[in-house]
Amino acid sequence: MKQLEIIKLVVERLGKAGIDYFITGSIASTFYGIPRFTHDIDIVITVEKQNIDDMIILFSEDGYISKDSIMDALARVGMFNYIHEETGLKVDFWINRNDPFARSCFSRARKMEITEGFFAVMASPEDVLLHKVYWNKLTPSERQIGDARGIMAVQGENLDHAYIAVWAEKLDVEREIKTLLADKEVLNLT
Repeated sequence: MKQLEIIKLVVERLGKAGIDYFITGSIASTFYGIPRFTHDIDIVITVEKQNIDDMIILFSEDGYISKDSIMDALARVGMFNYIHEETGLKVDFWINRNDPFARSCFSRARKMEITEGFFAVMASPEDVLLHKVYWNKLTPSERQIGDARGIMAVQGENLDHAYIAVWAEKLDVEREIKTLLADKEVLNLT
């Protein structure tokens, strides 16, 4: 079973449990930017306590998921994971922070055709870019900034630069975004 099949499996199960989600992280940056291998799948979810038992039933049949981890993630608005037993692939489920940026991300997320005939809800390229730059500021990583460069290189003028500017200021990553925009190498990545 490959990564794409795990994404399909997870998306189907989230639908069965009635859980709103969007795919983000390196899967999304690969979708919008320059492909690269990633070991995990990042998905932001809006989950309530009443959905937890459904998640446990749906995901424990072929992998590891912990009710205690889910409860802890809900309490601290953090992350828990599901590990698919056969493949060892990990899905990081990030609890929706329900702050202004998270609400904006959810409102802009769109159902996209990931492969022929398979649709999933994906964060917008602008929001993926902003997250990558934000996380890179917190914990510098060439992968994060490389993903951001890839999105800018591939999406270019299709990006909503006004939206990016507004949220870059609010997230305090204005300088980092301006540096990326001025980086001539970004234009040569594709």
